[in-house]
Amino acid sequence: MDLYCQICAEPFEAYHVHHEMETEEKKKFLGGQGCIACNGVVPEGGRSATAMASSVLMDILGDDLDGVAAMMEDFEMGY
Repeated sequence: MDLYCQICAEPFEAYHVHHEMETEEKKKFLGGQGCIACNGVVPEGGRSATAMASSVLMDILGDDLDGVAAMMEDFEMGY
């Protein structure tokens, strides 16, 4: 399951975020300050629905990253 950047909606495997991201990169990603793909710069045209949904779920569920990933999977499937 994927976690999505709250700025550009770039998908990252939940395992990668949990275990392989550098501490500062992970803190930035989880804090909604972007990822290595966007460096915190909002894409032209604004944030996508996926990025906004990821941001809302991170706010609601906090550190329950597995819950965020599961709900994002449902979001992508249209539930």
